[in-house]
Amino acid sequence: MPNDLEKIKFDKLVSEMKFLETEFKYQKMVTEGAAPSFNLEVRKELEKRGRIDVIDTPPSQKPNREQRRAAKKASKGTNKLFKKIAKELHPDKLINQDNAEGKKEKFLEASEAKDEDNALKLYSIAMELGLAIDTISDENMAVFQQQIDDLKKEITNVKGTWIYGWHQEPAEDKKEIILKKFVDNLIHTNDNKNKLE
Repeated sequence: MPNDLEKIKFDKLVSEMKFLETEFKYQKMVTEGAAPSFNLEVRKELEKRGRIDVIDTPPSQKPNREQRRAAKKASKGTNKLFKKIAKELHPDKLINQDNAEGKKEKFLEASEAKDEDNALKLYSIAMELGLAIDTISDENMAVFQQQIDDLKKEITNVKGTWIYGWHQEPAEDKKEIILKKFVDNLIHTNDNKNKLE
């Protein structure tokens, strides 16, 4: 079991991760909700400029090299930890148990965390279940911190999108400027791409 200092540090990381996950989910929902209106306005602007030939292709959602490396590091030990959690929460073992539905949800959460190589979430679930956890190594703590840093970057990336900036801007004239700059950029990128082909 982790010592008191490790446990407090771990609890701090878990709390921060939960907050950031909620923040990220909120920012994504805001952006996804604004996307149809933004895309409609972009289309109108392109039509007004006579440039409907420009097709907006969304940027690749593939993880970058840094994210893949962090995920690979995080996967060390996650399978072993997931197996411990699955022994407690697997739906086949929950038949006729009280709170089976809540445990199924927790199992799905653990499965998702394993698929995402989210070791911090798996450790958190294991501790909630009272499962015996080996001492949390400095390497694991560093991986957990990296996961938090990556999530912070993702939040920053969402907040840095054209859609988010456009949606959050309260002044209509400034919204129009953001939209026009986006369309300018879109046309420029498309024209450069066509020149290279």
